[in-house]
Amino acid sequence: MGVYLDREAREIIQTVREKLARQLGVSEKHISASMVVKYLYSQSRLKMENSS
Repeated sequence: MGVYLDREAREIIQTVREKLARQLGVSEKHISASMVVKYLYSQSRLKMENSS
């Protein structure tokens, strides 16, 4: 399924993709946009659970 992403969303995905690639020691091309979204979602859930 294709989803339209505006410029700001693409920049966020690229920034997080770079960070994840460094953390995992892999090339950015191995980090998909879907992986980035799932990572951001899991991070936000952790923050919400820890703040409760």
